[in-house]
Amino acid sequence: MTADTVPAERPTLLLVEDDAIIALAQRATLERNGYSVVTAHDGASAVEEALRRPDVDLILMDINLGDGMDGTETAQRILAERD
Repeated sequence: MTADTVPAERPTLLLVEDDAIIALAQRATLERNGYSVVTAHDGASAVEEALRRPDVDLILMDINLGDGMDGTETAQRILAERD
């Protein structure tokens, strides 16, 4: 079996969205397109997931996350700890 025939791992995305309906729709679309999706509904849980899960390849984040940290502050906290 060559490297060309071995299925690649599905990239893992961290989806940060405070609106549950939007998060469900986005997650379904992303999963249909071959991604593994982890969700967080606020800045604090996004930071926790990003630091706890080294398998996250990319973060898709809403800027307005309601009460608490906004997306910009959340991104700064994550980037202070990992690339």
